[in-house]
Parts: sequence; C-alpha cells; structure tokens
Amino acid sequence: MRCRIFFLVLALLFSFNFARCEITPVDAARNAKEHNNQGVIYMREGDYLAAIKEFKIAIGINPNVQSTSVYYNNLGQAYMKIYAINKHRLLPLWAQSCFEQALKGDCMNITYYKNLISAFEARGNMSQKAAYYLARKDENPYYVIITGLIYLKQNKIGAAVTMLDAFCSENPDLIITDDIKRILLNYEFI
Repeated sequence: MRCRIFFLVLALLFSFNFARCEITPVDAARNAKEHNNQGVIYMREGDYLAAIKEFKIAIGINPNVQSTSVYYNNLGQAYMKIYAINKHRLLPLWAQSCFEQALKGDCMNITYYKNLISAFEARGNMSQKAAYYLARKDENPYYVIITGLIYLKQNKIGAAVTMLDAFCSENPDLIITDDIKRILLNYEFI
C-alpha cells in the first residue's frame, strides 16, 4: 500500500512538471543565423577552426535556402584564411566546393564569383577551369561570368571584356550586371 501511494505521489509530481513545460517551435533560420554570426565573430578573432565549426552548424541547420549561400561563402573564406597560413593543398579545394555551393544558392552575388576564382588561383588550375566553364556556357549562362573573371585575373583583358560585356548586353536587368559593369570600368579583378 505504501508503495502504491509513493508511485501515485511520484506520478502526480511528474505530471505537474510536464504540464508546466511549454513546447516552443525551433526557428531554424534564426538558429542558423546565430551560428553564422558566431562564426563571423570567430573569424574576426582569427579562430578559424571555431568559425568553420559554426558555419558548418549553420549550414546543417538550414541547408536548402538562399541564405545558406552566405554560410557556404563564409566557410570557404575560413578555409582560404587557413590556407594563407598553412598552404595545405586541400584547403583551396574545400573552399572551391563551398563557393560553388554558394553560387548554386545565389548566382547574383559577385563576391561569390570572385572568391571562387581566388580558390582556382590557389589551386593553380585557372586555365583548366576557364576551359571547363567556357565549354559549358550553354548549360548555364552564368558560367560566362566565371570564365570572364578568370580571364581578367589572368590579365587576358580583351577576352574578359568581350565575354563580360556581352553578358551585360544580353542581361541588362540582372542585379549582377551592375557589379560586372563596375569591374569592367577598371579592367581589374578586385
């Protein structure tokens, strides 16, 4: 009998605690943004490994939205920062993959293109990548931007201007067109 009363009292205590618990929905976008912001803070402090961890968490929380492009870009930049210190040959490859993912989610951000070209340069394969993207420009019209920026980085000004100017003429209303025009004004990559 005492045992029964004990379990009854215990059950009542647990039921009161559970009744007071509130279930709050998880806001994936907000949580991902907070992890990204923490990663940016770590980047500023020079703690690139902690930044990488935060960016990966942000990507994992909210992987299939346009804002994830920012997280991929930040992750790629963290890899490139470590590469500047360490020169490990895989870091630019990982960064390249991140920048490509960023462009899949947001192809209107010129910074992502520039970062991708910098990863190609660090890998030493700009010429191969220019040929690759040039051969596939009919599959994706934005590949012209990549090829043109590679040519610009290689100081092939004529080819770069021809390609990028044609892109701007064919796509005058795109957000990225103004960014490309600003680059063409100075004939320089950065």
